[in-house]
Amino acid sequence: MHEPSKLRCLLLWTLGCIAFLSPACLRAQSFDLDRDREPVVSLDHPWHFHPGDNMAWADPAFDDSTWPLLQSNQPWSGQGYAEMSGFGWYRFTITIPQRKATSSQLAIQLGPILTTYQIYIDGKLAGGFGKMPPNLTPHAGWNHHGFPIPPAPLPINGPRIIHIAIRVWHSPIWASYIGGGPQVGGHLVGEASLIATETLHHDRSRRLLFVDLYSYTIAALIIGLTIFGLYLFRPSEREYLWFAILILAKAIDAALNITKEIYAFPSIPIFDLLDSAMIAIAQAALLLFLTRVLHMRRGLLWKIILGMALLSTIFNVFYWPGWLSVPVSALLSVFFVLPSSIWMLVTLVIGSIRRNSTARLLIVPVLLVQGFYIADNIIIAMAQFGLRIDPRLLENPVITVPFSMHPSVLAELIFLLAMLAFLIRRFTIARRREERWEGAIEAARQVQQLLLPEAIPQIEGFVIDCIYRPAEQVGGDFFQILPVTGPGDSEDLLLVVGDVAGKGLPAAMMVSMIVGAMRTEATHTSNPAQLLASLNDRMAGRSESGFTTCLCAYISANGHLTIANAGHLPPYRNGRELECAGALPLGILNGLGYECEGVQLQPGDRLTFVSDGVVEAQNRSGQLLGFDRTQELSTQSASEIAETASHFGQVDDITVVTIEFVGTRAANSVPLVVTA
Repeated sequence: MHEPSKLRCLLLWTLGCIAFLSPACLRAQSFDLDRDREPVVSLDHPWHFHPGDNMAWADPAFDDSTWPLLQSNQPWSGQGYAEMSGFGWYRFTITIPQRKATSSQLAIQLGPILTTYQIYIDGKLAGGFGKMPPNLTPHAGWNHHGFPIPPAPLPINGPRIIHIAIRVWHSPIWASYIGGGPQVGGHLVGEASLIATETLHHDRSRRLLFVDLYSYTIAALIIGLTIFGLYLFRPSEREYLWFAILILAKAIDAALNITKEIYAFPSIPIFDLLDSAMIAIAQAALLLFLTRVLHMRRGLLWKIILGMALLSTIFNVFYWPGWLSVPVSALLSVFFVLPSSIWMLVTLVIGSIRRNSTARLLIVPVLLVQGFYIADNIIIAMAQFGLRIDPRLLENPVITVPFSMHPSVLAELIFLLAMLAFLIRRFTIARRREERWEGAIEAARQVQQLLLPEAIPQIEGFVIDCIYRPAEQVGGDFFQILPVTGPGDSEDLLLVVGDVAGKGLPAAMMVSMIVGAMRTEATHTSNPAQLLASLNDRMAGRSESGFTTCLCAYISANGHLTIANAGHLPPYRNGRELECAGALPLGILNGLGYECEGVQLQPGDRLTFVSDGVVEAQNRSGQLLGFDRTQELSTQSASEIAETASHFGQVDDITVVTIEFVGTRAANSVPLVVTA
């Protein structure tokens, strides 16, 4: 027989043996429901109960057989002890098999028990939750808590009997509407590691129950801070400030609710006070926001409504000492918020009827949150007054898969997204308007640059310096320096300096009109009084932005100064104010006449003309540069005067023109450039 054939036969024989013997070697696993179960037992069964307080009831030897039995998964208020406050004791026993009592580390888990309790194991205090009275501001928790069971003294002969006594104190503050004692069950006893795992499971499950509130808190906080940052960039638009306060107050309130529902807020009365304060702040901020975006008047009624909303929070203090019941306190708080809600909804409805696009965009989200808040509080109050209605009717989750979604959080999310979309739309529209306005401003600036002289004309016998610094991109100051041919072909000088009331584009447009009119009139006359009278007649009834001051000076080649003033600041001559006859500014009354003053200048005399932006320069403490300081500065150069006023605190356009009369025809005169 060939060698390969032998190997093939040996391999087949081996595989056959394995196939035959394998079923005999394998055995099916047997499970024992009693022996192999997890060592954890539910304690959600009737417990012995007795109202009152006696520390002897913690003694394992105490006979509680005459005590009534109450269900351990529901409060005592629905089991014959309605609205009972104060102390109550629960007792029961646990039987531990000998093998478990000697070999395992055991623990007990208790579900939520309101409001404060202590647990005694075999007569010894093992732990508890909260602070026993005297305690004005108790707190309540909805979490499960685990407590280790001390090991039994050895030796143990037979099962171990453990006596459990739970001393519960229920605050009188809530007794009228929340029952004391165990709330939902979930009590267990078993191995400590399994109890710790089960407690962790309950904690995580409760956190998942409020994952929507977590998400809303984070989203509201981010959006609120973002909108507040936007307000810092645009402080004139207060609607961003009110909206930021509104959303941040709601975010803080949501965080408070997370702390209460999951982490046991340290004091429920303090929570109620902070919660109502955040609601009041949010309500007032929403009222201010709507007033701003709808351009509503803030009359006496509006102020009363705002004050009531802010005062709503104080009623959550009155139930602490028992002055008011909790339902009455809640209803009064809602009653003081209600007028602002009605005012907002009525205003939005009227605006929608009048085809106000802003009102139409806001009516649905505002109605959603305001209506939900009022309806939820009314239902809670009705339940507290004894009506058969679920107080959490509007607070139970409407969506449970894949995560819970509470109706209040859903309403707030819809409101947040709708308001955010509204603000983005509003910001976009405002930005487009700004771009158009900036384009108009730039066009006005370019026109103004063309109208104002860039280079001073070279006029023999005069040294001229000037500077112009607008407070904004365009300004309301203007000046013109024009060479004029006088008698005998002499080269004289005509100076016009003025200031249009206001700043920005309206003032710039008025300056353009005045300069154009002035250049036209200067071709007909160089007499200062006649020139001002002509300008006044042209401007009468057209100056919507206010009055316009103007000063006109004519200086001949031999130094004779003729000056007429229409309400402008008089010039300075060699550091002293030059007296001028006063007159009304331009454009106020038609047909006004102006007087001329004549002064003979001497070679070396220096004239300084300034606008009120120099005198009215204001520092941070509110102090003005003033006339005295301006007079002291008048002997300096134009750039030095303007720099001093600007550094002191510029609040208006600054114009400075200095003219030095030389008296001789200076051949080396050079043109000077205006500095802006």
